[in-house]
Amino acid sequence: MSGYRSSRYLNVVDLGGTALLFNGVNGCLDELSGRPAEILLSGSHERLNELSAAEIEALLKRGHLTSLSPGEELARFRELAGALHDGQEKSSRGAGIMLLMSYNCNLACKYCYQQEHRPHKSGAVMTGEMVDNIFGRHLSSIIPGAEPKNCNISFYGGEPFLPANLPVILRALGYAKKYGMSSSAITNATLVDAMPELFGPGPGLVGSVQVSLDGTRELHDSSRVPAGGGKTYDRILDNIAMLIGRETRVSIRLNLDRRTLDSVPELVKDLKDRKILGNQFAGIYASPLHDNIARVDATDFMDMADLSSRVFGLGIDLEHPVSLRANELSRLFRLKKGLGLTRTSFCMQTMQRTLVVDPFGDLYACFEEAGYPEYRVGRVSGDGAEFFPLHDRYKTRHIANMPECLECSVALACGGQCGVKCRTRTGDLFKPHCADTREVILESIKLAYQRSRAAGESPASPGEPDLSSVHG
Repeated sequence: MSGYRSSRYLNVVDLGGTALLFNGVNGCLDELSGRPAEILLSGSHERLNELSAAEIEALLKRGHLTSLSPGEELARFRELAGALHDGQEKSSRGAGIMLLMSYNCNLACKYCYQQEHRPHKSGAVMTGEMVDNIFGRHLSSIIPGAEPKNCNISFYGGEPFLPANLPVILRALGYAKKYGMSSSAITNATLVDAMPELFGPGPGLVGSVQVSLDGTRELHDSSRVPAGGGKTYDRILDNIAMLIGRETRVSIRLNLDRRTLDSVPELVKDLKDRKILGNQFAGIYASPLHDNIARVDATDFMDMADLSSRVFGLGIDLEHPVSLRANELSRLFRLKKGLGLTRTSFCMQTMQRTLVVDPFGDLYACFEEAGYPEYRVGRVSGDGAEFFPLHDRYKTRHIANMPECLECSVALACGGQCGVKCRTRTGDLFKPHCADTREVILESIKLAYQRSRAAGESPASPGEPDLSSVHG
């Protein structure tokens, strides 16, 4: 076995009697049984000598073993990651504009990351002139190469559907209809019943929305409270029913922490009783509250793995961080050729094919950074778009430029984590704050594999001893 070793990008997942090998570079997935599984699960370099020549050849072919030195393997991965990212930048054609209609909101949620902006930004609202500047004059300057037909308009706030915003929303939707753009929104859904005509399928209408709930009626009404007091739970659910009745897709984000988790079964039952869950236009997923940038009380916050484990333990059908990632990674089990892992960056902040525009014309690469002047990447006016140094700096934040990520066995399934969180937690935009990310990814791979087996999907076998390929 001299000259060979386990790849630094090999992940070995214990399936209880067998082992699932997951290569974090090429995406190859193979199930091992018997003695080879035992050897790989042990993590012992010395025990690789116990593998047969045929087993070694098969594992080398799949990339689970390598003859490269650690330094050579790292250098090749850096080259691959850089080439992948460059290719994605050159081929990207989609675009998105998040219109931050105003920083105002009719609710006063304690954990809102925009709450500190309102005292000094509440007077500004998005104008028709700004919408014309964006979509009628300068879209291709704001997002180079953007074509209106491939653009999504997302309405955001504050609360985007405040009554004062209606004329400008209609103006933006006019561009959406003219150019065939899709439209979406992030809303608290307390006011949408006053403007139902805005919602529905097709260009010129808001076709999908994200709405947040904080638990059952009692918990939600103590958390998502109108600025003047009152309750919102029943009104929001009535409005969700209205939206799905208009064939608007509603994604219900269930904000959870340790305090609210146990309320989930009761909430799910209520949503089913109201014929919201089970409707083809509605979906729900659990998301942990976090404190990436705003100064909020994080005492009861949970990490992704803990939330997923506890939701799973409740025995209810609710998407959570592990299951959502499993949905994404399930494509690896169907892939017959090509690279299955290509995530060189984490989100919109790096690629900047979607930008936030606020009422002042300021451009932001991340919606959580909106309102913080030091995080502006540019601005747009009647004269066009101009960009600041942070615009270019953000575009270099991908795993090929992040040394710790280059050493990580799941980097191409992660993308380097949230830049805002990493900068807040480590003080360095390019230093990852991984927390439980690797655990979540490997649990997701395991869940996706178990689902494929349960569905009766039969993996192709390359005919090598004790090695069953579930990819290619």
